[in-house]
Amino acid sequence: MKIMVINGSPRIEKSNTIKLTNAFIDGLNEAGNNTVEKIDVYKKNIKPCQGCFGCWKKTPGKCVISDDMEEIYIKYFETELIIWSFPLYYYGMPSQVKALVDRLFPNNYPEIINVDGRAGHPLRHDKEKQKHVLISTCGFFTINNNYEALVKQYEIMFGDRFVKILTPEGELFNIPQLSDLTGKYFLNVKEAGREYIKQGYFSENIEHKLNEPLFQAEQFIEMANAHWK
Repeated sequence: MKIMVINGSPRIEKSNTIKLTNAFIDGLNEAGNNTVEKIDVYKKNIKPCQGCFGCWKKTPGKCVISDDMEEIYIKYFETELIIWSFPLYYYGMPSQVKALVDRLFPNNYPEIINVDGRAGHPLRHDKEKQKHVLISTCGFFTINNNYEALVKQYEIMFGDRFVKILTPEGELFNIPQLSDLTGKYFLNVKEAGREYIKQGYFSENIEHKLNEPLFQAEQFIEMANAHWK
């Protein structure tokens, strides 16, 4: 399988999220024959969309901006599995990842269509077989009332072609003294990769393990607040 990892953390390789993503990829590679390319978004020159509609009128299907997005755009639509890896930033994706998503706009035709009761644009590249995995950490003790907007956006973009691993208490993966505890979680993420490459989804058992917090809410709040003091 041809896989692209979109590493959207400004910390790049020091990202807590990319550590989970690497464990997931290890699981994928144990159970399948894959080629993996990683795009470090914050190392790329990706300018924001200008809203000029040049990709609809002047150069249909091609952005008028010349930057690193030209190469990423081509590779994106050649890839079978996209892994989106980034931390939660203010209830959404980091700004540079949003710039990349906005620059996928040339893939849409200008005509408006009705998509199950909502408005949309037909796609130039039919990627119904392309799959997506969202892996994200955040600094809160829960995903509740934090990830809903982001998840909804991915559901609109990719429908049932995407699965997610959303991990609160993400900064704990950066503490060496907790390696025994976090190491178990990494193994669960690796198992999720094995399951996904074989069946395209996660079992209820692994979903349960991935959704278990490392520390209970009050304990985590106390530790997190003590860190900032």
